[in-house]
Amino acid sequence: MVSKKGKRKIEYDGVIYYWYISVGENGHRVHIISEDKKVKLEYPFLDTEVPITPQVIRNHLKQYMGDKTVVF
Repeated sequence: MVSKKGKRKIEYDGVIYYWYISVGENGHRVHIISEDKKVKLEYPFLDTEVPITPQVIRNHLKQYMGDKTVVF
């Protein structure tokens, strides 16, 4: 279970994800975590003048899911 405090909720492909932005030594970072914590993504937030919207989060998830390959 992910702590929901300070995070935004989004559903993508039937799975619930939570996302938030952190500011640290490495600059601004976007964090995306699945509710079951199996997916933990982190991306640099390069332009602080451009808002991060749910569509941007969906695009990151789409890119991540598209990069997965099945190996048998």
